[in-house]
Amino acid sequence: MVLKYEIYDYTPVLGWSVSRYETFDTCKRRYFYTYYSKYAENVSLYKIKQLKAMTSTALEIGNVVHDIIEAFLLRLQKSDTSIDEDRFFTYARSKAEKYFSTKTFLEIYYGHTEKISLPFVFEKIDTCLKNFLQSPICSWIYMKALTNKTNWMIEPPGYGETRLDGLKAYCKMDFLFPVDGDIYILDWKTGQKDTAKHSSQLIGYAAAAASNFHIPWNTIYPKIVYLYPQFEEFELALTDKDLHDFFAAVRRQTQEMKAYCRESDRNTPLPIDNFPLSPSPSLCSYCNFQELCFPDRKPVKKTPGIDNPGDT
Repeated sequence: MVLKYEIYDYTPVLGWSVSRYETFDTCKRRYFYTYYSKYAENVSLYKIKQLKAMTSTALEIGNVVHDIIEAFLLRLQKSDTSIDEDRFFTYARSKAEKYFSTKTFLEIYYGHTEKISLPFVFEKIDTCLKNFLQSPICSWIYMKALTNKTNWMIEPPGYGETRLDGLKAYCKMDFLFPVDGDIYILDWKTGQKDTAKHSSQLIGYAAAAASNFHIPWNTIYPKIVYLYPQFEEFELALTDKDLHDFFAAVRRQTQEMKAYCRESDRNTPLPIDNFPLSPSPSLCSYCNFQELCFPDRKPVKKTPGIDNPGDT
């Protein structure tokens, strides 16, 4: 099977995604700052971009694990010889040190902690990668997926634009590959299991792959691969009803978000006052933009910090 990916011309129309709607549903003001920052009045665009660029410990651990697995798969495409595990984990730690020493962390900026614990970071990354290397998925990739490695899609560039029942959407997949005439999609997770959210992602992956590659959706098998605290797989036996209900939800959620647009075809928002705050102590305390919503919450520290000797 030779895969040819559909490329879509740019349009300004709002595009649905799981993460976009989740942000919209959680807090409309956070949604505005995340997707419409250039339309904010009386707020420095530089400040919004600075806050938006902040990361968190959990997010960066996920980024490191994803990047290391991506490098592993790219290397596997070139050579199926066994890896040197010592070098593999040393490389992962060096990648983590670079990420955690050069970025601004929400936890430090807002005073939740003074330093990011690198021993904790290393332990979680090591556990995730060990669970991956020792998993049946990894063995299966060696035994079956390698037979058509020229058609692997590993962390494809761009945002994963697709069409879902004719609607613009984004579904970015971690790893897609053909085996014996079928398509398999794997999505790595380093955080908590969330079957409701991840079920929607799985259906979206199947629908997006069917649309982008013009193949029957029932030949596509998407799977969530949890890597922490232990290895676990999560997949759905998709039905026509699942797809019908999913498309209906995407259409409804897209219309909900478009209702906050002044011009939906150009994806221009209503004024910021139409995007109310959704105050919640648990959500707001870990929101990048809390400084804008609650000016009395002064940031504590604005520079990266890790518990390494010599860090400043």
